Amino acid sequence: MSNLQAVELSAAEANAAAMSSCRMLKNTAGEYERERCSRLFNALEGLGVMTFVLVVLWPFAYLCGWMPGNETVHTIANILLFTGAFYLLFVSPFIHRDTLDSWGLGDPRRLWRMLTTGAINTRLSLSCVLLFIFAALNYMNYTQWPEVVHFLNLDKTLAADFRSFFWGRVAVVTTGSLVSLFILTYCIRYDNFFSAFKTAMVIALPLLCIAFLAAFVHRGISAFTSLNLQAWMLGVFGYVFWGFIQQLLFSAYFGTRFRKGFAPSTAAANVVAPQKRWRVRLWFALGAAITAPLLTAIGVRASYGADSNLELTHLLWMALFLFPLGGIYGHFYCKDRKRMLVTTLCAACFGMIHIASYALVAVTWGLGIVLVYVFMEAKNRNLVALGFIHGLLGSSFGQLFSKGKSGTLEVDYAVGPWHVEHPTFGVLIFPMLCIALFIGLIYWSTRNIREIETI
Repeated sequence: MSNLQAVELSAAEANAAAMSSCRMLKNTAGEYERERCSRLFNALEGLGVMTFVLVVLWPFAYLCGWMPGNETVHTIANILLFTGAFYLLFVSPFIHRDTLDSWGLGDPRRLWRMLTTGAINTRLSLSCVLLFIFAALNYMNYTQWPEVVHFLNLDKTLAADFRSFFWGRVAVVTTGSLVSLFILTYCIRYDNFFSAFKTAMVIALPLLCIAFLAAFVHRGISAFTSLNLQAWMLGVFGYVFWGFIQQLLFSAYFGTRFRKGFAPSTAAANVVAPQKRWRVRLWFALGAAITAPLLTAIGVRASYGADSNLELTHLLWMALFLFPLGGIYGHFYCKDRKRMLVTTLCAACFGMIHIASYALVAVTWGLGIVLVYVFMEAKNRNLVALGFIHGLLGSSFGQLFSKGKSGTLEVDYAVGPWHVEHPTFGVLIFPMLCIALFIGLIYWSTRNIREIETI
C-alpha cells in the first residue's frame, strides 16, 4: 500500500465513526482515521502541549526554582507536569475519540474475540502465548523486586521486607499479576504484532550494529570489557517497559496529533523527481556528515575546554557513520517531503524533552524520526514493538556510552532542569530557542492549516 493512498474503509469503521459523531480524516501518510476535531485543533494541541512542557521545565522550574533553590516552585512544576500527563493519556483521547488502535495499544474486546472465535489452533496458540507472557512478567516482577522498587522510587525497605514474610510475598505476586493482566489486555496489540515486530527488527538491528561499531572505534576493545550479558538483557527488558511509557507519550500522543493535524500533500513538488533524487540524497548525506561533527566539536569544547580529548579521527569516524544515515533521510524525503518534515517535527518533541543532555537529545531525536515515520502507518502502529527498539538500543547505549566510562562521547541519562550540575543563565539559551520555534509554528499553523480530505 502506498503511503499516499488511503486505506479502504470497512463498514464497521464507518459505522463507528458515525455513531461517535466523528469524521474519517486522512492523516499525513494518506490513511483514513477516525477524528472528532479539526486538523487545526490537532496541530495546535500538539504544539501547545510541547510548548507548555518546555515552559514549565525551563523558564519556570529551572529559572524560578532550581537556580534559586526554591522547593515550592519544584513542587508546583511537578504538579503541572503531572496534570499535563493526565491530559495526554486520559482527556485528549476522549476529546478526539481516538481508538486504541490509533495509539498502538491492545483492545481487550478484540483479544476476547480472538480467544473465542476462529480456528482452534489459532486460539490455542494465542492462549499459550498469553500464559507464557503472564508467567514471564510475574517471574521478572518477583525475582527482580528490588529493581521494581527502585524504578518506582519507593521506600527501599520494601525491597527486602516484602519478600521476607508470607503476606508480603502474596502482595508482591498479587500486584505483579494485576499489572501483568493489564499489560496483556491493554498494552500489547496482537493483531499486527508480527508485522510491527518485523519492522522493529529491520530498524533496531542495523542501529545496534552502528552503536557497537561506534563504541569500538571510539574506545577499542575496552568498550566491551565491562559489558555484562545478564545486566544487558535485564536492561533490555526494563527499557522495553520504560520505552513503552515514553513512546505512549511521544509516538502515540504527539504522533497521533501531528499526523492528524497535517494533511497529506497534494503538491507535485512533494515528491522529488527520480532524476533529481541522487542529488538530494547527497546533500542530506553531506549535511549530516558535516553539521553533526561540527556541533559535537563545539559542544565538547564548550563543556570540557582544554581537558577535551576529542580527536580529529573521532570526528572523521562520526562523519563516516552519519553520511549514509543522512542519505537514508534524504531518500525518504524524496519520496514524501511533507511526511518527513512532519515526522522530524514530531521527533523533535521526543528529543527536546531530554535537554540538557545534548548527546541524548541528538540520539533520541534521530531515533524518534524513525519511530514516528513507521508509526504513521496502521500496520506498524504497535507500542510494544516500538518499545522493543527503545529497549534494545537504550540498554546498549547505557552500557557502551555510559557516563564516566566513555569520555567525551558519554551519554548522560540525567535530563531536565533538576540535573543541571552548574546552573547558569547560559543553560536557558537552547530551551528558549526551542520555545520560540514552537510559538512560531503555532502562529504558522493558524495561518496555513485548512480542513481537507475528510469524509
